[in-house]
This record gives sequence, C-alpha cells and structure tokens, in this order.
Amino acid sequence: MHSSYPRRAGRRALAVLGTAAFGVGAFALPAAAQTPEPAADVLFDEPVEAGADSATGAIKLVFGDDFEPGEHDVTAQLSVYGNGWQLAGGTTDDGSCELGGTPEQWVNCTAADADAEIEFAFDYLAGADMPSGEYNYSLLIGVDGVNLEVINGTVEVDGDDDNGGDPTEDRPYLHGSTEYTDAKPGEGVEVAADFLQVEPLPEDTAAVVVTAFGSDYVLNGLTRATAGYDNCKEYEDTVSCVVTDFEDLPDTVFGFDDPITYEVSGTAPGPVEVCACSYSVRTVNADELEEHYGGVFWDEDSDNLFGLRVVTEPESEFEDSHSGYIGITTRAHPFDLSVSASNAKGAKGDQVTLTVPVKNLGTADAWSFFDGPGSYGLIGELPKGLELVKVDSDGDDDVNCFKSDDTFVKDSFPKSDLKNADFVCLFYSLDAGESFDFKFTVKITDATANGKGTLEVAAIDNDGYPGVADAVATNNKADITVNGSGTPQLPKTGTSLGMIIGIAALVLVAGVVMMVVTARRRKAGAEE
Repeated sequence: MHSSYPRRAGRRALAVLGTAAFGVGAFALPAAAQTPEPAADVLFDEPVEAGADSATGAIKLVFGDDFEPGEHDVTAQLSVYGNGWQLAGGTTDDGSCELGGTPEQWVNCTAADADAEIEFAFDYLAGADMPSGEYNYSLLIGVDGVNLEVINGTVEVDGDDDNGGDPTEDRPYLHGSTEYTDAKPGEGVEVAADFLQVEPLPEDTAAVVVTAFGSDYVLNGLTRATAGYDNCKEYEDTVSCVVTDFEDLPDTVFGFDDPITYEVSGTAPGPVEVCACSYSVRTVNADELEEHYGGVFWDEDSDNLFGLRVVTEPESEFEDSHSGYIGITTRAHPFDLSVSASNAKGAKGDQVTLTVPVKNLGTADAWSFFDGPGSYGLIGELPKGLELVKVDSDGDDDVNCFKSDDTFVKDSFPKSDLKNADFVCLFYSLDAGESFDFKFTVKITDATANGKGTLEVAAIDNDGYPGVADAVATNNKADITVNGSGTPQLPKTGTSLGMIIGIAALVLVAGVVMMVVTARRRKAGAEE
C-alpha cells in the first residue's frame, strides 16, 4: 500500500508536490475501493524546446461507469522537477487551475460537480539554459478529498547543448548519498559528501561549483546550510562554493576537503529527519562564472577556501549526475502537547461555549509535517448530558474540523478510538511554549448528568511517521464534565495515539519517496 500522505519530511523528489496544498484535497489518503479512478494522461508537445515560447498542455481524466457525473469534486495537481522547467495556469469549462512555486513548478486544478471526462489546460516552457534530457513530473488526482496513487512520468526537453544533448557531459560527476543521525537541535552538522568523476571535464571549464541545498520540502526552515569560506556564497538556506583549483581526473572519487555545516534549529523535534537535502557538483565556463557569481570574487591567496580532495576509500554508491542526497535526523527532542479539563455550567437547555487552552509545554516545536488540513488532532467525545452545537474554532486559520467517521480521519489516527467521538479537529503546528484557545459550543440536555467526556490531543500517525514523541502522555487527555460532576469511565478497548507516542520515542520511518533522488533534474538554484 502506498503512503497515505505527502510527507513534509519527504525526499527531494517529493519537494514540489508537497508545496501546493489543495486544502482538504491535498491531504492525501489511500484510494478507497469505492473511489472512482480515471484513466489519466498528461499531454505535452514533446520534445519541449528549451528557450521556446510557452506551449499549452493538458491533463486529461476519463472516468468509467462507476463515476456519476455531477456528483463528485475532482482535483489534479501536476508537479515538475528541474530549474527552468516551468508550468503556468489555465482555465477550462470544467474547472480552473492555479500555479505556484518559484519558479512555477506545480499547477493545481479543480472541477466541482465534475463530468466523467475532464481536460485541464495549462501552459509550460523550458528555460533556454536547461540541459537536454528527460525530466520527471508527478500527477496527484483527488476525488472528493481522497487522493489516488501518484502517477509519475517523464517529458523530454531538447536543450541547446554543446554536447549534442547528453547532459552528463556538462555534468561529468555522479553523486552519492550521505546521512547523519543523532543531530543535536541547536547545533551544526558538518557535511562532507563524495562524488565520482566519470568523464573528462569540458575544455572550457573555469570552475567546479559545489552547491548544498536546504530541504526542498516544507521542513525547510529546520536546517540551514552555511559555509564561512571566502569562495562560498550563501543564499537563505543554500550555499554555493566556487572552486578554481580543481583536478581533471576521470574515474576518481572526490570529496569536500572542508565541511559545509547545516545548522539545526534549536526547537527542531526529534527523532525525525529534519533535512531531506541535497548537493550538486557541476562545471561552469568563464562566462557562466562571471554571469552567475561575478567572476572570482575572493582573494585567490586566501588560506580560507573551500576545496576538494581525492577520496581513496569511498563509502558511497554513485548514481545520479544531477544531485546527491543529504539526510539529517535529530536525536530525541520531544514536544509536549497538552489540553485542560472543561466544565459546562448551566441549566438544561442552556448553550455553553467551552474554551480549552491547547499548549505545547515542551522545548521542541510540534512541527507541521503533512500537507493538507493539519498534523495534529483534537478528538472530542462529549459525556451524557451534553450535545454538540458547533465547533467555534472550525475555520480558524489553524483549525479544520471533520466528522469522526470520515475516511481520512480514521486513517490519521489508527490507534485512537473514534467510535464515539463527536468531532475531530486538526491543526497544523504549535511552537514550543505557545498555546491557542480551542472553542466549542454545547447544549446541556441533562444538568445533573455525572458522566465524563474527554478531549484528547494527538499527533497524526502515518505508519509510524513522523515518529517524534510527546514528552508527557498524561496531559494529552482531559475531562469534559457537566456542572462539575463526573464519574470515571471504564477503559475502552484500544490504546490512544497520545498514550502510544508518550510511552517511548518512536523511531523515524525513513521518508517515503515517490521517486528516488534521480528523479530530480535540478541545476544550482542559487546561481542567480
């Protein structure tokens, strides 16, 4: 079974897909058996000519007999990978599309009360400096809030390459993967990656550029790449180091002679993969060196230069000519979500609004790990004597509420007992030391009722991901009572997610990838 959610901690291949949220539609769920699935095609006029004017493509969806026209809402999100390879928006009779990303690398389309055959139009183009090659795309289709299996494909780009269209000649290096565990929040991780030269360098090579990227996905912000060398430039969370003292040695493994440091946020939770990052090594000629970096911008006699070294005993496997993977996982550093008891005071027939502070008492942020309506839930079960009127907080900037029998809610909290829940409300995140007031209105139907209800705060569990623990389990659940009365409830079958994650720090399940690192076709994005 495929992953239930596009993860915010996903690998770089997942990056663009996760940045565009559909609201509920982007809260990716397993395709239920009753969910209609279309035949889907993404239409480009291939090969795409780099540097040409934009052309119009289409997402075509054709549903079968199990699809009732006018009874379903359909979404489609197309994401492409590679700087210079861009999408633009469009509109059809069946729905509208909007674009996003920098550059525009995804397009979201929506058709309400859709027909059985849908065609979403969009514009696309490839930048003039894109190398020739096959570039990856992903198509995520949603039906009534349930997302289907991601469809991956490729599109051919015909670039204006001096090498006759073989991008490996402009990129004579193959990259590997490197991973670091037990990173301490608030400190730096020194990264030194290796790469293999497989072809002679182009004759006009003026410099070798090493770029270390931050997380493409929304975990971007928990780490930041830095390098205090004179021949390196920093761009937000990305670093590019320009090396003019290089060797041309085919079939040789090189590595960073000096580390690039990834600073880890002091409030990063753990254990969790906080950096699904990457690095790239490529060559530039004199014109490119001048255009992108201003030429040699450092004192060449400096003794503080980033350099390269020959690696005699490499430990990596080298596969991709465009980028390599850098993974950083934090050590245990829990957040501590809590809720307080609430009491509905009044006479029979009264409506009472209850305000419950939701707090993060820990030193780590409860980070937003998933696309869609949230990463944490407030599960409310009212006692006898109370009837839910409304959830006042529903629709606030950070709260989205659902019925407890909705499929995606059950999928989000597989270990929680939702059978008698009156509401499940999701929120995105809560920083360390912060809180917000959760409000819901109830009607008192029996002012003398002495039962107890509960309000529980729990993290979404996607097959054990993200795996960070709540520091204290006992404050994850609190009583809801009527006029201060209440008798203990008998234990229910099953264990709440809040208790599960409070007992021990769950081990992070490695980030699910829809495509391996080779899916990315990314040039050094910090060269402008």
